[in-house]
Amino acid sequence: MTMKDQLSLRLIGLSDYRVVCDGREIGRIRLADERPDIERWDWCLNPPLPIPSWCNGSSPSLEAAKAAFRTAWEQFYETPTPSDIEHWHRSQDGARERAERLGWS
Repeated sequence: MTMKDQLSLRLIGLSDYRVVCDGREIGRIRLADERPDIERWDWCLNPPLPIPSWCNGSSPSLEAAKAAFRTAWEQFYETPTPSDIEHWHRSQDGARERAERLGWS
């Protein structure tokens, strides 16, 4: 199993989830409740790398959003170089360390 296969959701609010892969936040899925007459789930990939426009979207259900997210993640994960991934990990690790020092974690 590779990093791109290990996705999990962490609840951060009412119908609002962080998408985590191997302990790293890679995106978000949330109920877009601005229009109560329509169920719509917004999803987006957001690692600290350049993200193509197709790495976000909307789906009619949580299950559909999870499937669309996984498809986009698998396609996206093929594009970064090892150097890009190393930069991403250093950026996230540094931010996490700063937050811990400041007591924000």
